[in-house]
This record gives sequence, C-alpha cells and structure tokens, in this order.
Amino acid sequence: MPNTILIAFLLYAFSTAITPGPNNILTLNTVSRFGLKKSAKMMSGILSGIMIILSITATLSFILSRYIPELTHIAKYLGAIYILYLSYKIYTSKPIEIDSSVKEPRFMTGLINQFLNVKIILYAITSLNSFVLPYTSNPLEIIFYAFVLTMISAVSLMAWAVIGVLLSDLMRRKYKLINTILALILLESVFSLFF
Repeated sequence: MPNTILIAFLLYAFSTAITPGPNNILTLNTVSRFGLKKSAKMMSGILSGIMIILSITATLSFILSRYIPELTHIAKYLGAIYILYLSYKIYTSKPIEIDSSVKEPRFMTGLINQFLNVKIILYAITSLNSFVLPYTSNPLEIIFYAFVLTMISAVSLMAWAVIGVLLSDLMRRKYKLINTILALILLESVFSLFF
C-alpha cells in the first residue's frame, strides 16, 4: 500500500472511530455512571464484536474482490461517497444528548450491540474496500489491516472512556470547531483515495 494511501486509511479510520456513535456514546455514558473498572466487561464485548464484524467483512470482501474484481473499484467510489456523506453529517451535527437509561454494563450488551451498529459495519466495509483491497490481495495483509482497525477502535473507546467524560462540557461548547476539524480530515481521506 502506498504511503499516501496508508496515511489516508489511518486518518479515515481514526476520525471515523473517534466520532460520536453508538459505541462511543454507550461507553461515555456507562463509564460516567459506573466507572472504568465496572465498564471494562461491556467495553470488552464491544471490541469482541468489532473484531467479529471486521473478520466477517474482511473475508467476504476478499472473496468478492478475488472473484469479482470490478467490485473493488465500485466499492472504492461508494466508499468515497459514504465518506463525503459522513463528513457532511459530522460537520452539521449538534451535541448529542446521552441516554440516561443505561443499565449495569455487561459483556453481551457490548457484543450484541455491534450486530445492530450500522456505523461499525460501514466502517469495516468502507475501510477495507476503499483503502486496502485496491492495493493488496494478500489474505494476511487484509487480516492485519482488520486488526489495525480493531486497535484504532480500542484506542477510540478508551479515549471516550477516560478523556471523553472530562471533555464533554468543552465538546458541547466547541462542537462546531471539533466537527469542522473532523469533517476536514475525512475530506482529505477522500482526496487521497483519488490523487
């Protein structure tokens, strides 16, 4: 994978993983109510679910790209369109009200959430089909990049768990600036896909 694409891949993956979504909001809410130690089981469930989704997506994407290679090019354009859409949604989003009805955190809550979480499914499909499969057909490299995506997700969860609670007031006050920066990072990822 060329360095410019690798950088775009990492920027896309981090900016997508760190933005507010079901996993991050659930983690923020749970940690703020129950503490980091009691929330660890649920966060482990989230990461296990992410790894399962990424493994399934990597396998299916590899098979489809090997037998129907045109899909890789189509997926690259669809991925770029989705990234543009996500960039717009981030830029125009307002602060999120956190649901106060979260119960005691459990492993299965985090795991099952992933199969209902459209963001993580699109994250996996877009990342692998737009940034990885056009540049490699080596199954070990594809698995490696799926693992990288999982680790980026883990870092993002920890950021929301540890720092997110501390920054929630600032993020509500400066949401426009933060959203603009994240949207611009995503736009740069689209630019890097094609140039």
